Amino acid sequence: MEKKFAVSVMGHDRPGILAVVAETLFALGCNIEDVSQTILQGEFAAIMIVARPAGLTLETAEAALRRAVAPMDLGVFVRPLAGAWQPAELGEPFVLTTRGVDRPGTIAAVTRAIADLGCNVTQFRAVLVPGTAAEEMVMIFEIDVPYGVHHRTVRAAVAAACQPLGMEVSLQHRDVFENIHRV
Repeated sequence: MEKKFAVSVMGHDRPGILAVVAETLFALGCNIEDVSQTILQGEFAAIMIVARPAGLTLETAEAALRRAVAPMDLGVFVRPLAGAWQPAELGEPFVLTTRGVDRPGTIAAVTRAIADLGCNVTQFRAVLVPGTAAEEMVMIFEIDVPYGVHHRTVRAAVAAACQPLGMEVSLQHRDVFENIHRV
């Protein structure tokens, strides 16, 4: 049975990073099963779930990846996955958006309100809106709200956290959000 591990790669963005990492893993007999990659203000970040063949150690995989990305001055972190993946506690998917002037602590306040209700953040993006005089920040969270927690409770908790920061809050079921924002 193949064992899985997680690979994180970070550093200054440039063309070819994904190609080098994917080619190195392929040469080791690995299969990339899941990837999330982004670029934030010129910094590349990716995390991958990788299945490795029997006989390949994590140390060998990590050393090969480090050698491959060394000329690009990237950091690599390899971590084993323990046991079989289990989905998080069941809940309903919602999209939470906030908008307001960027201030230190806004992300901390919103994520604490979400965490205190047992909601799991499955995707998150925070961006400064270009061209705004006061550096406006928009945050978009995809969250799983546990059954038994009403969405109005979530919205009220986040609104209470955002009110002192002057941020607007919107919470929609993901299906509604996707239908409204369909291109």
